Amino acid sequence: MKSARDAVYEALHERLTHGHYPADATLIPQTLSEEFGVSRTPVREALGLLERKGLLVAASRGFSLRIRGDEEMLEIFEVRAILESSAAAAAAQRHTPVDVARLKEALALSSGHTDPADIRHALNVFHDCVLQAAHNQTIYDMERDLRDQIKVSAPWFTPTGRESFESAVREHEQILSAIIDGSPEKARLLMLEHLNHDRDVRISQLVSRTMGAADTSAR
Repeated sequence: MKSARDAVYEALHERLTHGHYPADATLIPQTLSEEFGVSRTPVREALGLLERKGLLVAASRGFSLRIRGDEEMLEIFEVRAILESSAAAAAAQRHTPVDVARLKEALALSSGHTDPADIRHALNVFHDCVLQAAHNQTIYDMERDLRDQIKVSAPWFTPTGRESFESAVREHEQILSAIIDGSPEKARLLMLEHLNHDRDVRISQLVSRTMGAADTSAR
């Protein structure tokens, strides 16, 4: 049975990584305790875990979202690209038939969906399958933490229309082919190129949102 702390942690983690809270939100233990119907102890413990994951920072009244500056975001994107491209290379060397089946299924789902949000979810599952196929738990854990930190500071805004994902789907198909062919260096370079594209889109969205907010506040 799931503990109260774990239940609160999972709920808050889901909210933080899916843009539920605005950037200036403050998470107050007493308020969350009342909302979840538990004592403040499991809430504080859950918030402490999220702080150690790099998603929150202690504030005067509770916890604030840890929003990173431009330089730190670039550093996180760089480290994430190193980790996941290394995972792709390892997957090309260590994958099992089960790993390949999971990768193919995730890619097939991305091609079968028409809703942009569903396509993006399927592609995210593909990335997770690549990390699992690397069979390196340290890389897996570190990359997941970095991915969550990016989601809090630079949440993805899903574009409309399947055509927006056509190039991304092709890139995933190429990565899968390199993994199946057992070509670690090719898989690494393809994943690195793909993540650089993703970084550029995320930063562009973040800048546009920041400029839009500044324009609104100046009126």
